[in-house]
Amino acid sequence: MPEGENMREILIKTMAPVLWIMTFFDAVAIWSMAKQFRDKKADKIPLLTGILCLGLFYDSLILSCGVFLPYGTLFHHLSQLRYVLHCTLIPLLFPICAYSLSENRTVIRVVWALSIAIMALGLFAGFGVKIEPRTVGAIRRYAASDTTQKLFDTLTNMLDVVPVFVMIGIGIFLWIRKKNPNMFFSGFFMLLFTLLGIFLGKDPSGDRTKSLMFYISMFGEAFMVYFLWRFIHKK
Repeated sequence: MPEGENMREILIKTMAPVLWIMTFFDAVAIWSMAKQFRDKKADKIPLLTGILCLGLFYDSLILSCGVFLPYGTLFHHLSQLRYVLHCTLIPLLFPICAYSLSENRTVIRVVWALSIAIMALGLFAGFGVKIEPRTVGAIRRYAASDTTQKLFDTLTNMLDVVPVFVMIGIGIFLWIRKKNPNMFFSGFFMLLFTLLGIFLGKDPSGDRTKSLMFYISMFGEAFMVYFLWRFIHKK
């Protein structure tokens, strides 16, 4: 068996327990951010990161439950909410970057206005994604279908990519000016695992329905949260 296929088999066989570990990690992250915000209420980054982690927690929880949840109306609605929360909450990375960069109230208000508009687009895109049953290993899930309109597909892709590049750009600036590299690493690892998901997550047969991109990119989300936590503690 080629090395790439062997790695894929390992990822598939360990997916179910690893997803539960990720769910626990996200829950701990929420608790940690809530504690940090309670201790330093003037700092909004822990609050926003905690809200973002709520979306990640729900995402990993529903995927984990794919071991025993049967396909049907309930699972479909729960899965559609995964996309709605992801597309709506990911723009919170913009105000997180803004608070890390500036305390100017005008700048913060402008960023929030733009972020709220983008979150509204995300809400629209999340409901517009058509989802269909897909099974990989022991995990049943609903994933974006090829029948999704191009508008919604483009919006979701932009929501995944643009905030990450903004984080990387702001992170480079903060690394140089404030000697804090963690914002950069937060965005960098998110981008890295997204790219790894694209290139390594493909099924050898070319069957897109068996792609592991969704799973590999979740490791990037975990690193993103970890380095945001480090950024907050070093800020």
